[in-house]
Amino acid sequence: MPKKIRYFDRNKEPFLSPEERVKTFKEYALGFSVNMAVDEAKRCLFCKDAEKRCIKGCPIHVDIPGFIKKITEGDLVGAYKKIIETDIFPSICGRVCPQERQCEGSCILYYDTVRNRKNKGLPVSIGALEKFVGDFIRISGIEIEEIPDPPTGKRVAIIGAGPAGLGCAYDLAMKGHKVYVYEALPKIGGVMTYGIPSARLSKEIIDYEYERFKKLGVEFIFGCVVGRSKSLREIINEYDAVFIASGYGRGRLGLKGDDLENVYSAIEVLMRVNLFGERVDLGKKTVIIGGGFTAIDAAITALRLGVETHVVYRRTRETSSARQEEWDHIKEEGAFIHWLTQPVEILGEEGKVRGIKCIKMTLGEKDESGRPRPVPVPNSEHIIDCDSVIFAIGQDPNPVSYEDVPEIKRDKWGGIMVNERYETTLEGVFAGGDVISGGDTVVKALAQGREAAKFIHEYLMGTK
Repeated sequence: MPKKIRYFDRNKEPFLSPEERVKTFKEYALGFSVNMAVDEAKRCLFCKDAEKRCIKGCPIHVDIPGFIKKITEGDLVGAYKKIIETDIFPSICGRVCPQERQCEGSCILYYDTVRNRKNKGLPVSIGALEKFVGDFIRISGIEIEEIPDPPTGKRVAIIGAGPAGLGCAYDLAMKGHKVYVYEALPKIGGVMTYGIPSARLSKEIIDYEYERFKKLGVEFIFGCVVGRSKSLREIINEYDAVFIASGYGRGRLGLKGDDLENVYSAIEVLMRVNLFGERVDLGKKTVIIGGGFTAIDAAITALRLGVETHVVYRRTRETSSARQEEWDHIKEEGAFIHWLTQPVEILGEEGKVRGIKCIKMTLGEKDESGRPRPVPVPNSEHIIDCDSVIFAIGQDPNPVSYEDVPEIKRDKWGGIMVNERYETTLEGVFAGGDVISGGDTVVKALAQGREAAKFIHEYLMGTK
């Protein structure tokens, strides 16, 4: 008997109610139970051409039918091992990846990527299943043996302990190289630690991953700002290869009034709250500028600080880069979302923010990104009163770590230029993640770090 196709009975991951979650920074997505996970896994059709579908849609190319099949067989250890062949952070990526535009957006129940047509169903909850597997292994205490190759005697320095740096460190350590990771902050994770609120990603998961790296022999040098505490040139001279994964961090706004008191970058707010536990003074009402993940995370944070939260974005929900369900989440929690709204000036009084002047937009012709270009609507200026402004747009790379080495060629934005092997213009120095591609997703940075590790290994072993 042919398998019945379950187009619509997708299991919904349990959540805290909006009233509960807005009062706490603990995770609001509660995860699948064992029964829910197994039932959801059984919805998968295990397509024989999955490499053209969900696997292709995943930036790191997880064998999705492979690990889901293991779940249906009750082999969660096998499912975990299958995932970490490509994605070493299933608990993290299962939580923060925009699956609807990646693997789930390519699930045949929802969209036939081969015939390029929409189907009638709802995709398998791939992200929730990946999260379930990662959480099961972590919470159960099961030890997954990860045995590095014999030592090669080669030493590699990695600048930055974000997803790209960690992905690279993992693979090089598994190849037997001695890896040292230089990190300016007191913890690993980069944006995963300081940029994503605990409400979306529990920091217990980051701590668990840190222990994995220590068991592999990776050494972390925390509190070291490369370019200040120690020069990159010194590091280059001390190691056999260097991988720069310093990410993005500096913000820019460029609006009149952006020098007023209580104008913050989202990175500053998120870091102060998530990493240092501070309570940032946002007043009674804040306006967040942006339409991506960082804007969502800033809104989640502001709402939990008890602040009336407004988000303004010059495009539409459909053209935003954040996950669609997360717009629903912050709206449920009380956020006001102003689509097709462009800030033009921050207004102040006695040096402090008192409001933000905006103009309404409409969508015009497509721009170079393929999205409709926002066009101002005449005579639509208006003011939103507020006590603070958080800008979640316009991030630039922070060149502090490599600015003293002019041999490393940079692009017009200050990011590092590399070839297809992630090699910079200085021999033995590689780069990856946001510092070469601009602000992007965790999984894409992780994928680049792991890809770069292959080429660094070849370089170290003389097999290039």
